Amino acid sequence: MADDLSNHSNGVVPNLEELFKQLNTSNDPDNELIQSLPSLIAGLESCKNIISNQSSTSENKSNAWSKVLKTIEMIANFAKNDISRDPLGASGAVDLIVQFMQLNDSQSYDSIDYQCFRALANFCINSDVNRQRILDSGGINSVLVCLKKQKNLESIRGACAVLLNAGLQYDRVNSEIIKLDGIIALSNLLEPKNILKKYVENIDIARTTVYFATRVLLNLIGIDEGKSKCATTEVITALTHLLSYASSDNATNEDVDIIEYVVEILESIAIDSDEVQQILVKDKLFYSLLDFLEHSKPPEGCNQRIDKIYGESKATALKVIVSTTMSDKNMDPLFDDTIILNRLLNWLELGPERDDLQMCAALSLGNLARSDTHCIKLVHDIHIVEPLANVLKTSSNVKVQHAAISALKNLSIAAENKDIIGSSGIIGATSPLLEKDTVQPVQFVVVGIFKHLSSQNVKNSLKIILGENKNDVERPLTRLLNLIKRTDDLPIRSEGTRILVNLVKNMWVEKSHTVLEGTPVSSLRSELNRQEVVLPLANMIIESKYPILQNEGIIALTLLIMDDSAGSGDSNPALNILSSTNEREEIGDNTTSQSIVHSVVNDEMIPSNSSTVATQQEHSSISPLLKSLLDMISSERDKYADEIKCNVCLLLEKSVKASCGTRKQYLKESILPPLTSLLEQNQLPDKFKSAIERIIKCLN
Repeated sequence: MADDLSNHSNGVVPNLEELFKQLNTSNDPDNELIQSLPSLIAGLESCKNIISNQSSTSENKSNAWSKVLKTIEMIANFAKNDISRDPLGASGAVDLIVQFMQLNDSQSYDSIDYQCFRALANFCINSDVNRQRILDSGGINSVLVCLKKQKNLESIRGACAVLLNAGLQYDRVNSEIIKLDGIIALSNLLEPKNILKKYVENIDIARTTVYFATRVLLNLIGIDEGKSKCATTEVITALTHLLSYASSDNATNEDVDIIEYVVEILESIAIDSDEVQQILVKDKLFYSLLDFLEHSKPPEGCNQRIDKIYGESKATALKVIVSTTMSDKNMDPLFDDTIILNRLLNWLELGPERDDLQMCAALSLGNLARSDTHCIKLVHDIHIVEPLANVLKTSSNVKVQHAAISALKNLSIAAENKDIIGSSGIIGATSPLLEKDTVQPVQFVVVGIFKHLSSQNVKNSLKIILGENKNDVERPLTRLLNLIKRTDDLPIRSEGTRILVNLVKNMWVEKSHTVLEGTPVSSLRSELNRQEVVLPLANMIIESKYPILQNEGIIALTLLIMDDSAGSGDSNPALNILSSTNEREEIGDNTTSQSIVHSVVNDEMIPSNSSTVATQQEHSSISPLLKSLLDMISSERDKYADEIKCNVCLLLEKSVKASCGTRKQYLKESILPPLTSLLEQNQLPDKFKSAIERIIKCLN
């Protein structure tokens, strides 16, 4: 017959059956195949001609398809071998296989599709060249056409395998999949009703199919366009439904592998996407994440690897939950959802055995407490402070502690909450955490709580200065000062110093003769007007790049210098630091005058036998603090506001008034020339000009 393969072209093309026999009996089948590739490809071309020829009989077409099936199956098997893979790819087999898939599109040879997918998937193993060949031949489009039709489970699995292997670390293929709306086709496979529930009798193949599909999606979201196209209700819904189904009570080890990739995809597309986070809440998919975290368990009797994957997957789901509560647009809907809110509150009460839920609840509630309205309701109506405090006191897990204090930090911003939180023992309970140098994030949050609670609040300031009970090993203030002194973390040091500013302001608001909870204000002021407090304030003025922080330090130092109980001369630490030429020098009670002769200038600290030259050198040197202050008032107006410059002038004025003798002479020689020069300038604001004139008047 004209289309009989064994007689095609006068016998030039050998019988494919004979070729199969040769390969089956060969001692070196791979090399035998490579040598026979021209004949094999010619045989496939002949089959293609018969199949595509409309005049071919059904019997001849069927016979040709049978030979194609057997040949492509053989190619798929040989393509698994490194030695055969590249020659097969270069032979033109890829183009032919794709053409056979296209020819089969209108026919029902399901096994042809499956073997074609096997061959293409195996071609891609460790071969970007073959990946590109599949792309150039239109193979990705043909695979997706078949996938979208969902002919049968084997073909679906094979199509997913091709997409997975072809796109593995090869974004040209992944971009093509995205361009051809592959994400929609893949997300349809993730819906349990379409694969896992539909093919229960072949559940192992169904699981493998879904597993491949999740891995392909993971490849696709490695591209920005893929990540954005996954941010749809359809994809997010499919992922959460799959998570719920795969984590059911009868889940297997294979389901855990699926879960791992589902939560990884969710994390990747949800963590930084407000759009995805809003979909989770708006479409009630958030409940599925909560259910997974609270109720799901790894398969009974699973091995250590599976147990570890499950734990990591839950940790990832926790991140997605917490990030979803961070969305500004989700804050009100989640807070108003009493089911979710009560569930989070109940998680706080579960105890250390479910510290994952405690941590998730604390972080989520802290994120919802980003408005005064929510903060006040949580503290006054829902009474959240006590359970958070209990978590903090009973948990030894640093991450859980961090979560609890982070929530308390947000809650303590609202002025109406400060007294309630302060009276809960939080200051005393969190104070020891300032010693944990290995966990700076915890230290930073504790510092934040202290800062918020002490802002315009005398009661809480007292608790920080004196401690909450007499049995405290160290007072919170002492721990705070030690932390500021030893830490290299600038944010901790800056925020810690701002607490000192709050304490100073609060103690100077009160009258000096007032008694607060049994302690005279004058004694409380003495606790603050000492070197350990003054030095950080001065350093904040010198080191900070932020005028608002510098201004806070200036205000606090001004109050300390004005303190009647400190007196004048060397007994006032604030004045001492103003004339210290060493930026970080510490002046202790037992420091000798000889050791600080270049740091503090006053009559008592200059030895009687010091030369005039030495004295002049001391007077000509200017302290880092004083230099910073003079630089601030001499700077351009766009760097420091006139209000800050006036505050600097007030500090200098009070310093001059509190000084006498050599110290006053030092200040006069240091600041009179630059102030006089400033005064000679035109266009100084009247308020600023008057402030400078008052300093000069005090100096003369």
